[in-house]
Amino acid sequence: MSLLLAWAWLFTLPGLLLTVLGVGRRPGAASLAGPALIAAVALGWLLGPRTPADVVLANWLPFLPNGAFHLRVDALSALMLAVVGVVSLCVYIYALAYMEEEPPSGQRRFFAFLDIFVASMAILVLAGNLALLLVGWTGVGLASFLLISFWHERPGAIGAGLQALAANAVGDAALLLAIVLLPAGCGDLLTLQTPTCVAVPGGAGLVATLLVIAASAKSAQGPLYFWLPSAMAGPTPVSALIHAATMVAAGVYLLVRTHALLAAAPTVALATAVIGVLTALGGGLASLQQSNFKRGLAYSTVSQLGYMFAGIGLGAPFAAMFHLVTHAAFKALLFLSAGLVIHARHGHEELAALGGLRRALPGAHLAFLIGSLALIGVPGLSGAFSKDAILEAAERANLLLGLALAGAVFLTGLYIGRLFFGVFYGPRPDESRVTSHESRVTSSSSPDPGLATRESRLDEPALILWPLVPLAIGAVLLGYLEWPSGLLSGLLGDTAGHAEPVRFISPLGAAAALLGLAGFALSARQSREPARERPGLPEAVEQVHATAGAASGWVGGVAEAGLGLAGRLAAVHTGQLGRYVLVSVLGIAVILLIGLRP
Repeated sequence: MSLLLAWAWLFTLPGLLLTVLGVGRRPGAASLAGPALIAAVALGWLLGPRTPADVVLANWLPFLPNGAFHLRVDALSALMLAVVGVVSLCVYIYALAYMEEEPPSGQRRFFAFLDIFVASMAILVLAGNLALLLVGWTGVGLASFLLISFWHERPGAIGAGLQALAANAVGDAALLLAIVLLPAGCGDLLTLQTPTCVAVPGGAGLVATLLVIAASAKSAQGPLYFWLPSAMAGPTPVSALIHAATMVAAGVYLLVRTHALLAAAPTVALATAVIGVLTALGGGLASLQQSNFKRGLAYSTVSQLGYMFAGIGLGAPFAAMFHLVTHAAFKALLFLSAGLVIHARHGHEELAALGGLRRALPGAHLAFLIGSLALIGVPGLSGAFSKDAILEAAERANLLLGLALAGAVFLTGLYIGRLFFGVFYGPRPDESRVTSHESRVTSSSSPDPGLATRESRLDEPALILWPLVPLAIGAVLLGYLEWPSGLLSGLLGDTAGHAEPVRFISPLGAAAALLGLAGFALSARQSREPARERPGLPEAVEQVHATAGAASGWVGGVAEAGLGLAGRLAAVHTGQLGRYVLVSVLGIAVILLIGLRP
C-alpha cells in the first residue's frame, strides 16, 4: 500500500488521457477515477498498518545540490492526499453538472486542467525533498493559471490568471534560491534545520525566510494576497478546489512539513505569526466591503489561512494542520453552495442580484448555513475544535496575538453573516441593477426569469446538490477526529509537531465563538436593506451612524474607524498587476536584506 500511495500522482493520468481523447458519453466523466483512487488509497493507508516509505532515484536533477527524485509516504502526506482526493472528487462530480452548458470540447479541456492540477498537488505533497517539491509547486501554479483564465475570452480573465502567475513566480524564485543556497546533500524536507544544511550566509533564518516567502505566495499571505480574490474569474468549481485542498493549502503544508526549521529560527517564526494575524484581520475587514458573492468568500480564505500561519509561527503546526483539514470541508461547502446559487441564478454573482433565496434554494441555504457556522467556530462543529487549538496556542505563546485572533472571529461572523443573510434572507434585487458574470447563456442585458419567480423553487440538480452532503458531514464531524480521543494527533505523530490536548472549548475559544455569533446576528439586521454595490467611505460612515443610533462616543468612533479601514483595504485590490509585482518584489528584497545581516 505504501508504494502504491507513493505513485498516487500518476492516478489522474489515465483519466486525463481518456478525457482529452473524448472517451465516454459525458465529457470529463473518465477523470473521476483519478481523485477517487487517490482518496481510496490514502484512506486505506491511514486505516492500515501505516508503514512509512521512501522512493529515491538519485541524480534525477544533477545540477541541484540535492536533485534526487524523492517521494515520501508518511502520515502527514497520506492525510493531505486524503483531503485532496475527497475534496477533488466532490468538486469533479459537482463540475459535471455545473459545466454542462460548455461545449463538449470546453468541458474536456476543463477536466484535463483539473487532472493536471490534482496530479501536481499530489507530487507536491509526496515530495521528500525541495527539488521534487519545486516540480509540484510550479505545476500547481501553472494549472491555476489555466483554470483561473479558463474563460479567457472574458474581460479580466487572463489578467486574473497572470496575477496568480506573478505571485507564484515570486514564491517559486524564493524556493529556488533556497534550493541553490543549500550545501550539497541537503534538501531533504525533514533535515533542513540541521547545522550542516543551514551553514549558509544568514543561517537558518535566511532559509526559513525564503520558505515563508514561498509559502506566503501560495497561501496568499501578507502583500502576496492579491492574486486570490482575482482568481474568482475562474469557474466556481475551480474556486472551491483552489481554496479548499490544493493551491492555497500548499503553503501551509510546506511550513508544517518543515516546522523544525522554523523552530530553529524563532525570529522568523514570530514574523510568520504576525503576518498571519495581520492577514486574518485584513482579510476579514476586506470581505466586509465586497459586492461580489465569491470575492467575499475569497477574502474569507485569506483570513482563515492567516490563522494557520499564526498557528505555525506560534509553535503549533499540528493545530494549523488540523485547521487545514476542517477548513477544507467547510470552505469547499461554502464555495460549492455559492456556486449552486450562481448556477440557479443563471450566472449572477453580484450581491445586488441576489436575495430572498431561502425558499427557492433550500439545499443551498442549509449547506451554506452549516458552512458558515463551522467557519465561525460554533462549539460542536469542526471549525470550533481546530480554531480553538490555534487560539490556545496563541494564548500560551503570545497573548496579544491570541486576543487579536479572537477579535478576528467577530469579523468572521460579520462577513459570513452578511453573505448568508444577504443572499438567503435579504430583499429581492432590483432587476435594473443585475449583471451577469458566469453564464455563457444569459447576457447582462437579458431579463432573468429567476427574478420573476423568486418564491418558487429554483433548480438544484442532483449532481450539484449531492456532493455537498459529504462536505457538510465533514464540516460537522471532522473535529471529532481529535476530540476527545486525540486520534488525529496520534495518527500524525511527530510529522506535524507536538500536539497539545484539544479541549471541547477553551475560555478564549468560548469568547471568540460568542464574538463570532454576535457578528453573525448583527449581520441579520443589515440584510433587511437592499444589497448595494461596494460603498465608498462616506456611505460606510453614514451606515455606521444610522445603525449605531444612540451608540456614540468611542463605540461609534471605533465602528467608523473599522469601516474606514475596511474600505481602504478593499480599495488596495485594484487589479493592476504591475503595482502588485513592484510592491511584492521590493518588500521581499527588504526581507532578504534583513535576513542576510550577520
